[in-house]
Amino acid sequence: MKYDEIMVRYGELSTKGRNKKTFTDRLGENVRQSLRGIDDVKVHARPDRLHVVLNGADSDVVMDRLHNVFGIQSFSPVLRTEKTLTKRRRQPLKC
Repeated sequence: MKYDEIMVRYGELSTKGRNKKTFTDRLGENVRQSLRGIDDVKVHARPDRLHVVLNGADSDVVMDRLHNVFGIQSFSPVLRTEKTLTKRRRQPLKC
């Protein structure tokens, strides 16, 4: 299946106080470093999650590399869909 992005959940970073941004920025840098050489992949750090936008890259290769990044609690492949239920019903799921 062709995924659109990978959603990355932080581990203990959510319990850090004033320096949480420092930890999330560092994790984002570590993820970017681990994905170096995979074209068109973009990493977007959010306060509670990190999103790796694949832009057509192989999700299996990206997930294999994410396994080696310290500080990641878990991650999941994501398929983007329409926001409204009516439009989603018209959009078939391609497996």
